[in-house]
Amino acid sequence: MKNLITSRLLAYALMITIPLWFGSCKKTDDTATTPVTTTTIAGSYKISALKASPKIGGIYEDLLAAAPLILTTTCLNDITLTFQTGGTVTTDNPTTCQKSTVPPSTITGVDASSKWVLNNKTLTVTRSDGTKTDYTVLSTGAILQLQWQDSQDYLGTGTKIMYTYTMDLKRQ
Repeated sequence: MKNLITSRLLAYALMITIPLWFGSCKKTDDTATTPVTTTTIAGSYKISALKASPKIGGIYEDLLAAAPLILTTTCLNDITLTFQTGGTVTTDNPTTCQKSTVPPSTITGVDASSKWVLNNKTLTVTRSDGTKTDYTVLSTGAILQLQWQDSQDYLGTGTKIMYTYTMDLKRQ
């Protein structure tokens, strides 16, 4: 019974804090382990991986797999992000995202009229409300790999933990 309560508490904590992940992203240092291989990211992508290190609550490393439990939808698996030449980026807003209790822009950092700028290894996405998210670009090509860090107190203990998030976007 205690595990069920703990799991529910963690699920609720994640539902509340997912919006904070993308709204409070910070630029990480420029010491990426995988070199950027192209100078543009223009194209359409689907999220193929979203991981946190260390594991959130000691349980969840693979946030893409945990999303249907937390969000009760497969939105993260279904959404397509399109980075267009000229600096605009859009989402396709599939039905599963329309049913999500958390807007896709909260999860992806991208809304229907976002702008993007790639400067060396830093991808800055600015949503229509002016919110900016800076990602370190670890690799481009067939997989666009983005990384950022953020401190969160997911378990409500009063102690924030620094997490490193890595998101893989597969070119379509």
